Amino acid sequence: MDERRKQDRRILTFFSRVIDRTNERLIGYLVDMTTDGALIVGNMPLKVNTNFLLRIDLPESYGDQQQLEIEARAIWCSPDEDPDLYRTGMQLIHIENADQEVLERLISEYGLNR
Repeated sequence: MDERRKQDRRILTFFSRVIDRTNERLIGYLVDMTTDGALIVGNMPLKVNTNFLLRIDLPESYGDQQQLEIEARAIWCSPDEDPDLYRTGMQLIHIENADQEVLERLISEYGLNR
């Protein structure tokens, strides 16, 4: 997957919950992110080639906006080093312009180079 990635992943310095908006279920936590994709770690495997409507919680200190809403597609899913967890690579499919600006700021302020 690294060969196809257009941007370097940025490890986020906070744990952000990722919720499936269709059923309000926690699917995992955001580990790293770019403006094109994300890595989510959770306790259940996500079906590859499936689109998800996601809500990502923002840090409390971030400001007035508390969440980002995006549509993403699960590109790959594999077991984590922890046998109770799964890692899922997501490709961002749709994000509103205002949320895109928030995402870029979030990555800039809270992201560390891998």
